[in-house]
Amino acid sequence: AGGRSPTCTSNVATPSRGRRSKDAAGDVGTDRARGPASALEDLMRRKGVDEAWRTLEEMQRQGVTTDKYTVSRMLMKTVGDGRTKLNPPHVYRAIALVERFIETQPKDVDEVLFNALLDTCCRLKDLSRLEATVNRMHEFKVAPSPVTLGILVKTYGQAGDIQKVLQVWSDMEKQRDQANAVTYGCMIDACVKCGHLENAVEIFQGMRKAGKHRNTILYTTLIKGHGLDKDLSSALALFREMPLEGVPYNTITFNSILDACVKCGDLATAESLLREMTAPESALDPD
Repeated sequence: AGGRSPTCTSNVATPSRGRRSKDAAGDVGTDRARGPASALEDLMRRKGVDEAWRTLEEMQRQGVTTDKYTVSRMLMKTVGDGRTKLNPPHVYRAIALVERFIETQPKDVDEVLFNALLDTCCRLKDLSRLEATVNRMHEFKVAPSPVTLGILVKTYGQAGDIQKVLQVWSDMEKQRDQANAVTYGCMIDACVKCGHLENAVEIFQGMRKAGKHRNTILYTTLIKGHGLDKDLSSALALFREMPLEGVPYNTITFNSILDACVKCGDLATAESLLREMTAPESALDPD
């Protein structure tokens, strides 16, 4: 009864185009009436993102500029939503073209583009590329955001490097203060993955004091952590606290508490919770 893990999900914002860049004039292929950015968007819709990358590569050879919004969306489309298997050669080719965009249009880069790169490195589990990208952010004086913090702690957490997780969390105090529940969820999940439940609990208690703890993923991740630690009483206390705090259960919450019961050898409580989940008044179904 493990179910899916309540791991934090990427919260890289989908870039939206504001005012058109002055450099977005020109033509690509036969689309002479429109700028290269809109032509790339059209290609991505009609022929797929691989064709858009081929066209961008040709544009870069010709010295034709585009905009960061389109490039960010192309990279995020290439990586996908995390549910499909990555194609590393395609992804690394995309990264190389994004890095060339940064080199050739340094005034056009921003935090959203760098976060898309960082998130791609996270998906690839490529720590050296991720750290090189962070250094590029510093080099280009692009300020990191709470989203950047979330990506970094998630990456180091899945690598099992608790020292890096804690260092980034400590160093990025400004971003931490601005962070939402998604970023905090990444941090708590990283601590749980690295076997540092005490750090996860400490962070959650800090959120409780600030009134920012009412989130299903945060509770579910901690329940999972207590289950791994075979501390069923703490897991059950959090589970029963959720409705009192107005935090809804989801299927992963039930899977996590059921898994905690099984790990701790309390099958009677597991059966009782399963009956609660499948009761007529419950809106949830087992998966």
